Amino acid sequence: MILSSWNIIGLNKPFKQKELINFLLKNKVDMIGCLETKVKANNVKKVIRRLGNEWKFYTDYSQAPNGRICVGWKQRDVTVIILEFTTQLVHCQVEDRSSQFKCKISFVYGFNTIAARKTLWDTLRLTGRNMDDPWVVLGDLNTVLYADDRINGIPVHLTKTVDFQSCVTNVGLGQITRRGWQYSWSNKRDSPDRIYSHIDWAFGNDKWFQYYGSLEATYHNLGYSDHTSITIITGVSRHKLKKLFRLLNVPLSKDAFKEDVKECWLQRITGYSMYVIWRKLKSYSQQYE
Repeated sequence: MILSSWNIIGLNKPFKQKELINFLLKNKVDMIGCLETKVKANNVKKVIRRLGNEWKFYTDYSQAPNGRICVGWKQRDVTVIILEFTTQLVHCQVEDRSSQFKCKISFVYGFNTIAARKTLWDTLRLTGRNMDDPWVVLGDLNTVLYADDRINGIPVHLTKTVDFQSCVTNVGLGQITRRGWQYSWSNKRDSPDRIYSHIDWAFGNDKWFQYYGSLEATYHNLGYSDHTSITIITGVSRHKLKKLFRLLNVPLSKDAFKEDVKECWLQRITGYSMYVIWRKLKSYSQQYE
């Protein structure tokens, strides 16, 4: 099963629809959260019809009349139950029909102001409070997490990140291992006016990392949209024999051992405490695999 999220920025124009269709086919996507579609309620059936009969889409125009979030899935491959829909989030239960994979997913498209996003953070806290299932938060949160998540442009002030950081810590979310494009958004202007930001995210809770910790989020290259698309492949099975613990003396004998440990330990990783420790230990151990 392949999950995806993409701020497509408008889906009314035929070339945008063609780009989305090509993306779904090329990457064999089974479920997608399309963000900022800008498709009006009176036009949505016509747009969906062009994407193919195998797809089922869910939108709620009572919450978002401008078509903010549209969730689609292949009915023959995926079972989906919509649990909650707000102006900034669609929360659903997902089960792959051809494997044991199942989880909760929140497709997110955050508002573009600090004040308006406060309800999003409250919703995520409430959703995660009694979450006992693997849970992934996926989408365009419209904000950076740290100052170095942006290149060029207006410097990132603490007030722009503190609510996001607090929510991630309170809920106990950790970033899913990221591959591909480093920054998820660009204004696509000519240098030196080009700005890059990381505002599209893939987070998991503790149960997600317990069951699906080996999965990765791939950030694809920019297309017509100024946002990258994100995919998570859930069907990759890795059968490994259980390894016995062994203390390797070789790293300890290196002159740079302490510096290597210090470098790994000073990495800035977001998430709950045990997840941060696990990621740092794994980062160091991978140097000697």
